[in-house]
Amino acid sequence: MRSNGHRLAGLDLSQQVPTHGWLEFKRSPIDSYGPRMEAHLLDQRGGKDLILPLHYARLARVDGVMHLTGHERVGRTNTKASTRRVAQSWLCALNPADALPLLARVRVIKATGFGPDGDHDDEDPFAPLDDQ
Repeated sequence: MRSNGHRLAGLDLSQQVPTHGWLEFKRSPIDSYGPRMEAHLLDQRGGKDLILPLHYARLARVDGVMHLTGHERVGRTNTKASTRRVAQSWLCALNPADALPLLARVRVIKATGFGPDGDHDDEDPFAPLDDQ
Protein backbone atom coordinates (compact mmCIF):
# COMPACT_ATOMS: atom_id res chain seq x y z
CA MET A 1 0.00 0.00 0.00
CA ARG A 2 1.28 3.40 -0.96
CA SER A 3 0.63 7.08 -0.36
CA ASN A 4 1.33 9.56 -3.17
CA GLY A 5 3.39 6.93 -4.99
CA HIS A 6 5.61 6.06 -2.01
CA ARG A 7 5.39 2.82 -0.04
CA LEU A 8 3.95 3.26 3.44
CA ALA A 9 6.64 2.93 6.09
CA GLY A 10 6.70 -0.06 8.39
CA LEU A 11 5.42 -3.57 8.16
CA ASP A 12 2.45 -3.21 10.52
CA LEU A 13 -0.28 -1.73 8.31
CA SER A 14 -2.79 -1.86 11.17
CA GLN A 15 -0.95 1.08 12.79
CA GLN A 16 -1.71 3.39 9.84
CA VAL A 17 -4.27 6.13 10.48
CA PRO A 18 -7.39 5.55 8.34
CA THR A 19 -8.89 8.28 6.15
CA HIS A 20 -12.61 8.84 6.58
CA GLY A 21 -14.81 10.11 3.77
CA TRP A 22 -17.49 9.45 1.16
CA LEU A 23 -16.58 6.66 -1.28
CA GLU A 24 -17.63 7.24 -4.88
CA PHE A 25 -17.14 4.35 -7.34
CA LYS A 26 -18.22 5.32 -10.84
CA ARG A 27 -17.62 4.86 -14.55
CA SER A 28 -14.94 7.11 -16.06
CA PRO A 29 -16.09 9.72 -18.60
CA ILE A 30 -16.90 8.12 -21.94
CA ASP A 31 -14.37 10.25 -23.84
CA SER A 32 -11.39 8.82 -21.95
CA TYR A 33 -10.32 5.75 -23.96
CA GLY A 34 -13.06 3.23 -23.39
CA PRO A 35 -15.13 1.98 -20.47
CA ARG A 36 -13.42 1.75 -17.10
CA MET A 37 -14.14 2.58 -13.47
CA GLU A 38 -12.62 5.04 -11.03
CA ALA A 39 -12.86 5.45 -7.26
CA HIS A 40 -12.76 8.70 -5.29
CA LEU A 41 -12.69 9.26 -1.53
CA LEU A 42 -14.41 12.61 -1.01
CA ASP A 43 -14.68 14.90 2.02
CA GLN A 44 -18.49 14.88 1.55
CA ARG A 45 -20.97 13.70 -1.04
CA GLY A 46 -20.11 15.55 -4.26
CA GLY A 47 -17.12 17.20 -2.52
CA LYS A 48 -13.35 17.28 -3.09
CA ASP A 49 -10.90 14.36 -3.15
CA LEU A 50 -9.18 13.60 0.18
CA ILE A 51 -6.57 11.34 -1.44
CA LEU A 52 -5.52 10.64 -5.02
CA PRO A 53 -8.30 8.83 -6.92
CA LEU A 54 -7.93 5.31 -8.29
CA HIS A 55 -8.11 4.89 -12.06
CA TYR A 56 -8.82 1.53 -13.72
CA ALA A 57 -10.42 0.60 -10.39
CA ARG A 58 -11.69 -2.90 -9.62
CA LEU A 59 -13.85 -3.91 -6.69
CA ALA A 60 -13.81 -7.20 -4.75
CA ARG A 61 -15.42 -8.06 -1.43
CA VAL A 62 -12.93 -9.61 0.98
CA ASP A 63 -13.96 -10.73 4.48
CA GLY A 64 -16.76 -8.15 4.72
CA VAL A 65 -14.39 -5.33 3.75
CA MET A 66 -14.38 -3.76 0.28
CA HIS A 67 -11.02 -4.11 -1.42
CA LEU A 68 -10.42 -1.63 -4.26
CA THR A 69 -7.40 -1.90 -6.56
CA GLY A 70 -6.29 0.40 -9.34
CA HIS A 71 -3.69 3.00 -10.28
CA GLU A 72 -2.94 6.44 -8.91
CA ARG A 73 -1.61 9.12 -11.22
CA VAL A 74 1.41 10.59 -9.46
CA GLY A 75 3.21 13.75 -10.56
CA ARG A 76 2.24 17.09 -12.02
CA THR A 77 -1.31 17.13 -13.31
CA ASN A 78 -1.19 20.02 -15.77
CA THR A 79 -2.00 19.44 -19.44
CA LYS A 80 1.55 19.11 -20.81
CA ALA A 81 3.08 17.05 -18.01
CA SER A 82 2.86 13.28 -18.03
CA THR A 83 2.01 11.46 -14.83
CA ARG A 84 3.33 8.14 -13.55
CA ARG A 85 0.84 5.33 -12.88
CA VAL A 86 1.43 3.62 -9.53
CA ALA A 87 -0.45 0.52 -8.38
CA GLN A 88 -2.57 1.21 -5.30
CA SER A 89 -4.93 -0.71 -3.05
CA TRP A 90 -7.65 0.53 -0.68
CA LEU A 91 -9.57 -1.27 2.05
CA CYS A 92 -12.94 0.32 2.74
CA ALA A 93 -14.98 -0.46 5.86
CA LEU A 94 -17.57 1.27 8.00
CA ASN A 95 -15.56 0.30 11.09
CA PRO A 96 -11.72 0.27 10.78
CA ALA A 97 -11.61 -2.72 13.17
CA ASP A 98 -13.34 -4.81 10.47
CA ALA A 99 -10.22 -4.49 8.28
CA LEU A 100 -7.74 -5.67 10.95
CA PRO A 101 -8.05 -9.44 10.22
CA LEU A 102 -7.34 -8.79 6.54
CA LEU A 103 -4.45 -6.40 7.27
CA ALA A 104 -2.88 -9.05 9.51
CA ARG A 105 -2.56 -11.30 6.45
CA VAL A 106 -0.80 -8.66 4.28
CA ARG A 107 2.93 -9.26 3.93
CA VAL A 108 5.29 -6.67 2.46
CA ILE A 109 7.87 -8.50 0.34
CA LYS A 110 11.41 -7.16 -0.03
CA ALA A 111 11.73 -6.99 -3.82
CA THR A 112 14.67 -4.56 -3.94
CA GLY A 113 16.84 -6.27 -1.35
CA PHE A 114 17.18 -3.02 0.60
CA GLY A 115 14.17 -3.39 2.84
CA PRO A 116 10.39 -3.54 2.95
CA ASP A 117 10.08 0.26 2.68
CA GLY A 118 11.91 0.57 -0.66
CA ASP A 119 10.07 2.36 -3.47
CA HIS A 120 9.49 1.31 -7.07
CA ASP A 121 9.68 -2.46 -6.43
CA ASP A 122 7.74 -3.17 -9.60
CA GLU A 123 10.39 -1.45 -11.74
CA ASP A 124 13.35 -3.46 -10.43
CA PRO A 125 14.65 -6.40 -12.51
CA PHE A 126 13.90 -9.85 -11.17
CA ALA A 127 17.56 -10.88 -11.46
CA PRO A 128 20.92 -9.04 -11.48
CA LEU A 129 21.98 -7.68 -14.84
CA ASP A 130 24.81 -9.43 -16.67
CA ASP A 131 27.57 -7.14 -17.98
CA GLN A 132 28.67 -9.33 -20.85
